[in-house]
Amino acid sequence: MPIIIHAVKKLLNTSGLKAGLFITRPSEKQELHSWYAKLIPTTFTGKLLVMYVHEPSLVIVLTKGKTINGTLPEFYTRLEALLKRNCFEPGFIKKEIELAKEGHVISKTNNKSILASMNAITENIKYSCFTFQSYEAINLDAIEDSYMDWMTYDASRPHKYRCTSDYWKEKGVIK
Repeated sequence: MPIIIHAVKKLLNTSGLKAGLFITRPSEKQELHSWYAKLIPTTFTGKLLVMYVHEPSLVIVLTKGKTINGTLPEFYTRLEALLKRNCFEPGFIKKEIELAKEGHVISKTNNKSILASMNAITENIKYSCFTFQSYEAINLDAIEDSYMDWMTYDASRPHKYRCTSDYWKEKGVIK
């Protein structure tokens, strides 16, 4: 089943894409089905990042570039590397990457909670970019890995917080 990329309006415009509102079911046992995407400015003139955020776990994949189509090949590569770096089960990685590479559908955004989290994360990533000497030196791996410990409110558990990695540990896919 193709993944859904819910892109914010600015990224849709920059990518030259139009989108409807797609809400589909993932393939059976497909976990990495729904992604939100937005542009993040860096401190380097004309240089942007595209941030992909998994709904609902908030796994973050960062790519250097300005458009969805221009960054999708890097997204697939970086997603697989992120999962390996964070000790996800090899069988899970293989299955999810194969399913993700079946294709994608571009959609409008429809989850305000994810958008709010993305806005907070964006500000932190913009600040992180100040610490690098150049656009090329931005350590995307380190930034992505730091958000595996991102603390967020879990609406399914009133008055409880969880880390991104906790979501996956509860599903039994992190070693």
